[in-house]
Amino acid sequence: MIPVAVVGVGGYGGGLIEQLSRVGESCGCQLVAAADANLPALPEQAEALRRRGVGLYQDAVEMLRGLRGRCQGVYIASSIPTHTELTVEAARCGYHVNLEKPPAATVQEVDEMLAVVEKHRRICVVGFQAVHSNEIRFIKDGLASGKLGRIQTITCRTGWPRGDSYYSRTDWAGKLRAADRWVLDGPATNALAHQITNLLLLASPHPYHLARCASVRAELYAAAAAEAHDTAAIEMRTDAGLSVHFLATLSPKTQHGPILQVVAERGRAVYNYGGPTEITYADGTSESCPFDPPHGRENMLAEFVKAVHTGDGSHLRCDLSNARQMTLATDGAHESSGRIHRIPPAFCRTENPGTKDQTTVLEGIDELMRAAADRACLFSDLPDAPKWTVATEPFDLAGYARFPQRFRC
Repeated sequence: MIPVAVVGVGGYGGGLIEQLSRVGESCGCQLVAAADANLPALPEQAEALRRRGVGLYQDAVEMLRGLRGRCQGVYIASSIPTHTELTVEAARCGYHVNLEKPPAATVQEVDEMLAVVEKHRRICVVGFQAVHSNEIRFIKDGLASGKLGRIQTITCRTGWPRGDSYYSRTDWAGKLRAADRWVLDGPATNALAHQITNLLLLASPHPYHLARCASVRAELYAAAAAEAHDTAAIEMRTDAGLSVHFLATLSPKTQHGPILQVVAERGRAVYNYGGPTEITYADGTSESCPFDPPHGRENMLAEFVKAVHTGDGSHLRCDLSNARQMTLATDGAHESSGRIHRIPPAFCRTENPGTKDQTTVLEGIDELMRAAADRACLFSDLPDAPKWTVATEPFDLAGYARFPQRFRC
């Protein structure tokens, strides 16, 4: 059994700990320690871990240094601003790392982590469990086999309503910067970053690697009171010349998606979260894959443990160097947008005012995203685009290595 530790006991880290308790033995790993700066505020979780014999720490760096040589892998499920520091420290201490998504807000932070991970010959996988899911692999296999033919368009649209409680849950939620570091929180960079990764994976001819963006054209908006974007329209053009589109909001009228669609020469594939994924071919035949969300995380966990055991990360579906493509794309989206464009209150309404569930709804956004997805375009490209939309220019990513250049808070 490979001993592993976790940074983060609450939030996503808590779910990860539960997963380790369920499938850790079958995957070949055992949780031996956990760290969380807010441990005193999590008495029930702490007590449950103590009963399992898990060592507890309030300082993650102290844990990493204290277990050096006695623990092989660490899961970092802490806040975005801490990812770089903790990943660098973990690699220097000899740990292989499973890093929660997004890897970091900026490409220079990813490059800093990569330099240390590679120097110390460590494995680092990023927690985009969706690329490990049966549904996304089903579509990828349909493309890789050639049965669907050449890709014409790939689009993803989704509306996830998020209210005041979502933005108040941490000191960095909805922020552009926190603790003197870039965060760039928002649906494209965090809440729905899985879909950016899925789009780039499906756009790539390689079975595992994400496509690299050559340029990005993006419109980033804020309907709610958050600093960062809550609504996004992003066009990513790959090195091979294929354009893929991401359309998302945290201020929809109704919750829907993610709905990801691939249109190709000989058919189309549709992934609609919560339902079966369908591939329909031009000859009238079809195939489907049932919705099975637990498999994504379990597959990711098993792949990481296998990589730690063998010391070979070549089979990993989203290592840190691969995940850099997602960060490159979202940094480019901010550069193209130039700033976060505030949507005037006249185009919004408030639901459940004065409560913890108070939510901003951007009028007409559900229909707008559907129209943009059908045309594979950005909001401002539509012939009847709302007055609040702002047309932007593509941002060239050739040689791009440091954020920001054009973006301004």
